[in-house]
Amino acid sequence: MYASAAVLLALAAGAALAIQNVIMVAVVDRGVGFVGTLLLNSAVGLVVLAAIETIRSGPPFAAAIIMQAKPWFVLPGLLGTFFVFAGVFGYRQLGASTTIVLIVAAQLAMGIALDALGLTGDARQIGVQTLLGAALLVTSAWLVVR
Repeated sequence: MYASAAVLLALAAGAALAIQNVIMVAVVDRGVGFVGTLLLNSAVGLVVLAAIETIRSGPPFAAAIIMQAKPWFVLPGLLGTFFVFAGVFGYRQLGASTTIVLIVAAQLAMGIALDALGLTGDARQIGVQTLLGAALLVTSAWLVVR
């Protein structure tokens, strides 16, 4: 049940990301610039998530987050902002398909390494099928880029 939901969410997220990047390129092209576009993207996300959590948990949620915060908690936001910037920049300079295939290939390679190191939970054995699948994806990426 949860695996099916995860697959559907991943597919929906991939489609949403492609649409988001097209819209963000249009925002950049309207003169807002990359930084302005990233700020708008982040501000909308922050306001929507804060509103949802305020409705769900009440206003004290912010204090609870601050009390638990550690300096390294900013890293996901920085990495996410970099990811969005790279996607928008890539869409504008390379096109959607090339950008997507390069991001997916790099994400897969890093995911395999993180799984093998046990940084995503229990260390997972990386078998021949996984390596063959990764090689096929990287080969596909190379063909798309070419």
